[in-house]
Amino acid sequence: MKHFLFTLLLAVTTLGMVAQEAETATEIKLSTDKVKINGKLYLIHIVRQGQTLYSISKAYNVSQIEIAMENPDIYLGLQVDQALKIPVKSKEITQDEEDEDYIYHIVKRKENLTSLSRKYDVSLSEIYAANPGLDKHIRVNQVIMIPKKRLSTIGKAKDETDRFIYHEVKPREGFYSLKRQYGVSEEVVRKLNPEQTADGLKLGSILKIPKDINDTITTTKPISFEVDIIETPEEYHPAVSVICDTFQYNRWRDIFNVAILLPFTEPEKGIVDTTETAVELTPLEIQKKQEEAKKISHHTANFLDLYQGALIAIDSLKTMGISINLTTYDTGKSSEKTKELLLEDGVENANLIIGPAYPECLKPVAEFALENRIPIVSPLSSNNFMLHRNPYLFQINPSFLTQLEEFTSTIDLCNGDNIVLIHEDDSTNASMVNSYKKMVNSRIDECPSSHLIHFKEVKYKAGSATPKIQELIGQSLSLDRKNIILVPSNNEAFVSDLFGNLHTLLTVYKYPISVYGLPRWQRFRNIQVDYFYELNLHLFTPFYVDYKRREVKTFIAKYRDSFRAEPSQFAFQGYDVMFYFLSAMQSYGIDFQFCIHNHKCQLLQSDYKFKQENSLHGYENRLVNIIRYTPDFDIVVENTEMEPKKQFENIRYLNEQPTDRKEAVFIR
Repeated sequence: MKHFLFTLLLAVTTLGMVAQEAETATEIKLSTDKVKINGKLYLIHIVRQGQTLYSISKAYNVSQIEIAMENPDIYLGLQVDQALKIPVKSKEITQDEEDEDYIYHIVKRKENLTSLSRKYDVSLSEIYAANPGLDKHIRVNQVIMIPKKRLSTIGKAKDETDRFIYHEVKPREGFYSLKRQYGVSEEVVRKLNPEQTADGLKLGSILKIPKDINDTITTTKPISFEVDIIETPEEYHPAVSVICDTFQYNRWRDIFNVAILLPFTEPEKGIVDTTETAVELTPLEIQKKQEEAKKISHHTANFLDLYQGALIAIDSLKTMGISINLTTYDTGKSSEKTKELLLEDGVENANLIIGPAYPECLKPVAEFALENRIPIVSPLSSNNFMLHRNPYLFQINPSFLTQLEEFTSTIDLCNGDNIVLIHEDDSTNASMVNSYKKMVNSRIDECPSSHLIHFKEVKYKAGSATPKIQELIGQSLSLDRKNIILVPSNNEAFVSDLFGNLHTLLTVYKYPISVYGLPRWQRFRNIQVDYFYELNLHLFTPFYVDYKRREVKTFIAKYRDSFRAEPSQFAFQGYDVMFYFLSAMQSYGIDFQFCIHNHKCQLLQSDYKFKQENSLHGYENRLVNIIRYTPDFDIVVENTEMEPKKQFENIRYLNEQPTDRKEAVFIR
């Protein structure tokens, strides 16, 4: 073998020297015929009269030795009409290059066959079929042939072809790129292509684009397409399982691009016109008004705190060896301004997007992230409606109903305790009360011997006669077991009145009571704090900072040193979001969302527990902290990630006949 290689090299060298000595001006026409042999892409060049190995290598910018290695018989000399395999270099292929049957994709860092399958919406088996001998461990700069879906139009009406351009959706193409190319809005594209755009743009789908941008009339004549219909049921499960321990981070190779979009500025405040106000205002008053106009608003200060907390996290991540390329954009409170930012390179090339804050700005960015398969984090909004059919969206702040559901799941309703729901007799709160009752009933249904569990309901108006209220509440309580009091109300006047009555029933009549309330109660000022402890109050909150922890103290010290200010809750939030997701990318790569259930790290104000409603929806943080005030005047904090309490399978009630748990006591 060594002898053969030596002979081949010698032959190539000789041919090259001869060619250089006798080089002619014979023009070489570059071939465009690509073939794939054993998983490698080649151009096929037919040798013409007067062409030499040297001139061919110069024309294709491929060394003579590379051509010789692919064509071993050339040491016998080039022959006219001989077919040569010219290896195609990856840099000669653009990302969008394609032919009638295939897209030629150059493998980038952190890409694998699974991500290519998702990106181009083709199965792994189709990729393997198009690339015989392809190894599952693909290499950077390797060319992979992606089969294009076969779509052909049949019976297309003439007036349709006159009115429309038929556009095939290409990789990473969204509504914004269509608008740039054709000048049509997203609304028009969706109106003319309702089925193709129901779940966003899909690679390979055919869209009708009007030649006249004002033509939005939907056709009544059907257009038939020969396509393979792939049903996507609501409960969709990926066909390919994801292995979460294969990514090996390299700080020199894996540089994560992060884009932060936050409203750092608000609409400009009115500037004081000194010429018009000089008569009414003194110079001192004018100066004071001008200074007021320059002040940062409370909301803007919160967003700056969030950003500054994220910067502290980046500093910590860099000490861990993580390379980050951060770009920051000001969205204001304008959806139009936000849409313009989507054309910025820092957003288009991002591996992770954090923000925006306002729902009207978040919506277009979330749609952009879905189209381009970029994970996006909503750091502040608690509206979870955008999670629908967007598996790239992460919501940090759980919705109130999610928090209430998680809180209810932590209450041990199967232990034979007496459960009483107490709320104000007010129709304005009926929606939350009904939702809470439904959650409690659902939890009780899961208990063994659920028909034996007492669940009662009491409602009254705040300010009613105290003796009467105490008597009526007392009728629903039990002396021989713990009374779980559920209070779904944020009315401070009602809660204050109820606490006074419950405290009397506890101290005078000795009813064992534990109260379960809502987060806002911590801000109430008209309730004696002692009542919280004596009534064994349980509250819930998605975020809680333990200032005794060493990590929290370290963060506060860094924040003070960097910004000469005290960190707010938003600063803690910014740190946790940045640290959590970048450390996840370090562990699992840019497709970390498929392994997010495995990711654990130490955060400052709360851990995260992300769950999807189903595999087509986004991720909502469902972790809730339970704050418990104990009778010995201590505060215990637990969260819903902790081991659930044991449920008793056999429940016995002493000296009491079974009752229907749905029997309620209504008090007016």
